[in-house]
Amino acid sequence: MLCKEVPVSILIYKQRHRHPNYQKTPKCNYAHIGYIATRPGAVKNEGMRHGLFGKLEPGAIKEFDTWQEAARLVRELSYRRVNMYRGIISFSPETAAELGLSNHKTWEDYIDRHILTLAKFNGIRVQDLQWVAAHHNEKGHPHIHVVFWNKNQRTMVPFVHPSIPDKIRKQLIRDTFAERIKAYCEDKQQAKEHLSAITDEMIDEFEKYMEQLHPQEYRRLREAFGRITDDELGTSPLDSVVGAMKIAPFLSRLFALKEKMPKKGRLYYKLLPEDVKVEVDAFVAFLKENNEYIRNLVQDYVESKTRLAMLYDTDPTHIKEQQEKAVAEADKLIANKILDVIRTMLCKDREVQSFEYTEARKAYFTEQMICEILIALEQAAMSFDMEYDDRQKAMSTDLSKAARKEWYLRHKDKGLEP
Repeated sequence: MLCKEVPVSILIYKQRHRHPNYQKTPKCNYAHIGYIATRPGAVKNEGMRHGLFGKLEPGAIKEFDTWQEAARLVRELSYRRVNMYRGIISFSPETAAELGLSNHKTWEDYIDRHILTLAKFNGIRVQDLQWVAAHHNEKGHPHIHVVFWNKNQRTMVPFVHPSIPDKIRKQLIRDTFAERIKAYCEDKQQAKEHLSAITDEMIDEFEKYMEQLHPQEYRRLREAFGRITDDELGTSPLDSVVGAMKIAPFLSRLFALKEKMPKKGRLYYKLLPEDVKVEVDAFVAFLKENNEYIRNLVQDYVESKTRLAMLYDTDPTHIKEQQEKAVAEADKLIANKILDVIRTMLCKDREVQSFEYTEARKAYFTEQMICEILIALEQAAMSFDMEYDDRQKAMSTDLSKAARKEWYLRHKDKGLEP
């Protein structure tokens, strides 16, 4: 795996990949495609529930019908030890606006123009290049995730020298800001013949000039930059998403619910008094109604779980029943995450007498609850999608109905119950 840190720049580029020999690499690469396509903050393709687009063959950019279409290919190639390079290109909001990166289409066009730079420095010929991407309109650092690979790779590449991402970053700056760099150099009265080729020295000087010109913009970008590593891995605490939410309504209800919890005994949903269960259920419904990210991820969870269940129960009249069962499971997952946070607060109350909850502490626990819910729903839905692909492939063989039934009964304890 590679992570190259660079100074804060007018344009940030980071690149890494999981070692092709690691056992979990294929599934992690599959999950990463789902993550960049569906996580809160991903800008969706029109009429779709994901934002994945790219090119798996020459021609125009394709917005995939499902993100799994590309993720399955990524996983299969990963099993063959093909490197899946993960890159991020990020700007400050002001710079993105100046470049006209204001909507999904402009971001698609931008990466389409520059993807060959990423391929070239990683030794991938244009005829061998395949790639997918998704744009995230994050507060403080709008950015685009891109996963690219050599479809005809023959030799595994376990390591990429740290100079490669830096060279890509500088080339992207050359290509993105060429006119501004030349105008800056002319203002500095540098010889015009030197402008025929924008050198690394020119780029370094231009970046320092821009930082001095827009210090606040660079300060905000530096703060966002520190989060990109986790975000790229698919393990972001979603702080930029949660930070944009109005959490006051959730905060007051969370702490009101805390006061109604039993003072003794284990804090598990199934052990709660019935009147407290009603309060928890009402809070779950309130969260789904008033938080679009949770609401959308519950829908993703339901769709994924129902699709998996219907592999074994093909009666279409049972679809609604499966959906209702999946909704109940998602609600229970949310309820348990709420109780996890309340359990933490109650432990803090017992450890520290008269523990004071300032507004900042209340906001912290509320944000933690929302993050835990979002991450759990994301991971669960993605897990069902991967399991669906595996089981569908297993069942595509000529198994008899009896064999399928036997297979189902053996795996019933894993949670797949019609």
